[in-house]
Amino acid sequence: MKQVFLAIIIALMTVGLYGQEPGAVQNEPKVRLKVVYEKTFDEEILDVIFDTATVAIEEAKQMGWKEEAFSEEEKAKGKVLVSYPKVVFISRGRRISRLPAERGNSYNAKELPIYDRDGRVVNKIVLKDYGEEYTRFSPMRKFITVGKMPQEWRPDYSGGTLYDNNGRIIWEIEGPAEPTALAVSDEGYVIAGRVDWMNGPPTRGGDFYVYDPRGARIATIENPDKRRLASLLANFSKDGNYALLCFSPEEAQPAVFVLISKEGKILWKKEIACIHSRWVGETDVFPKKGVIGCIYKGGLQLFYVDWNGNLRWLAPLTASGYACCRFAQDGKRVYASSSKGYLWCFDLNTGRTIWRHKEPWSPPVEGKRGVPEAPEFVELYELGQNIVVNATYKVLVFDSKTGKLVAETEYGKDTRIFLSPHNGRIFVVDVKGKRVLGLEVKEG
Repeated sequence: MKQVFLAIIIALMTVGLYGQEPGAVQNEPKVRLKVVYEKTFDEEILDVIFDTATVAIEEAKQMGWKEEAFSEEEKAKGKVLVSYPKVVFISRGRRISRLPAERGNSYNAKELPIYDRDGRVVNKIVLKDYGEEYTRFSPMRKFITVGKMPQEWRPDYSGGTLYDNNGRIIWEIEGPAEPTALAVSDEGYVIAGRVDWMNGPPTRGGDFYVYDPRGARIATIENPDKRRLASLLANFSKDGNYALLCFSPEEAQPAVFVLISKEGKILWKKEIACIHSRWVGETDVFPKKGVIGCIYKGGLQLFYVDWNGNLRWLAPLTASGYACCRFAQDGKRVYASSSKGYLWCFDLNTGRTIWRHKEPWSPPVEGKRGVPEAPEFVELYELGQNIVVNATYKVLVFDSKTGKLVAETEYGKDTRIFLSPHNGRIFVVDVKGKRVLGLEVKEG
């Protein structure tokens, strides 16, 4: 406890020492976001799963790629490896939440057509209406689960289906007593649990269940306190070998986090005095390093638990809001953002704040009220030497070493955008614009 308390004090002190406040002093952007790909659709779209193909330059242009996307070497060869939309989430045209995870709810998405590289529909996954189903995909988007969500009028509606990204059914969880799929790895391992019609904690006491790629249930992770906790969240590591589970209380703390192998072997359990939400973007797993997560304990806080299950530090973020967190690719730093317009970089070992960005419109960290029409931070990705943030209707690019804002582009307050990184590029899903844009960070 003394170590955790000391880490909190250090995190608070070092904002003043190391924190970057671009709202006060901000250099002009040194790079620009260049549109190198554009593809339009007949209907509003919510998300895209990409595939790659090696094609001739002229064919790539017909697919939506622009001349600026190709290097001189690629032009000389006449062929290029390009990304193309393979699975597209088609919107029902309803007003959508700013939170990325809500796109997969069948209240918002009506179908997932699967395309070949020539833009022909070769298969389709159709979703039921009224939020009865929820889609989730693996870290590299090789598999898709469609979980059946119990409803107020259909409490026995549960189970789910595992698809590959060609739309082929791999196996199904069927039956009124079966759990709902919550997470899937790129090998096809699935973690399931019991959720209610609001996609939140069900009646207390639910366990987690692990299924192998053939659909056999191979492990049960029992609820450590069935009188108080509910199975809430599951999140696979990017390599698919591990998963973080969260048993969360409705009110009374603490929550219990469990790290397991893909086969369901428990590596450790850790109680943290907090409430945790169900959003996967608020946790991240780095194999052999540990896990990070954003929790609610008198406000938003970021925690780091090492690979042995030791709580190393807690860092305060903002008093309220939605948070995202990610490990840096080098495993030495972590990034966190708050929907209130804040972005942080922390040292993994110490919890020290390396830099902090604050938007000009951001409320004080202790403020609980939002700002109407503000471009809230809702997605966070590391791309090369940059951090790319989805700010509701804007894309912001920061230097990952200094925290300086180096580029931004806006799509209009009347739309919503989501990000879909693939093959070293960031793709913007412009919902109202019915298009996907491929962006490249250009110097100068």
